[in-house]
Amino acid sequence: MMNLVKKNNETGAFYPGIWDELLNTGLSVFEDRRRFPALNVREDDQELALEFKVPGLKKENFHLDYHGGVLTVSGERNEEKEEKDKDKYVRREFCSCSFQRSFELPEDRYDVSKALATYQDGILEVTLPKKEQKDKVSRQIEVK
Repeated sequence: MMNLVKKNNETGAFYPGIWDELLNTGLSVFEDRRRFPALNVREDDQELALEFKVPGLKKENFHLDYHGGVLTVSGERNEEKEEKDKDKYVRREFCSCSFQRSFELPEDRYDVSKALATYQDGILEVTLPKKEQKDKVSRQIEVK
């Protein structure tokens, strides 16, 4: 079965690894097996909120950076799993999972200096207050 994944305006096929399917490791950071977490975007007159579904991470696993009008949100987790059964077979696995998403957020529209990020119950929420917008002049110009 092929799943389509959208990555920063690119669409491509994602095939789960055959070993993941055979061993059913359960080490995936993201429950829906995407390469990056599900995202909700809320915007009203006061603020913009980005909500990322990233269960299993800790707040130390996230990095948020704003530079040149672009907000980049990334996260990473490394884990090792070992299993033994009654027949003395041992299986050790290493897992490294990461994501990165970037968003254009113009400084004239959002007050990045007052941005907040919280992580609770597997949801990373980033909120940015909007700056007060001055009314732009618009009018019809008569052709003479």
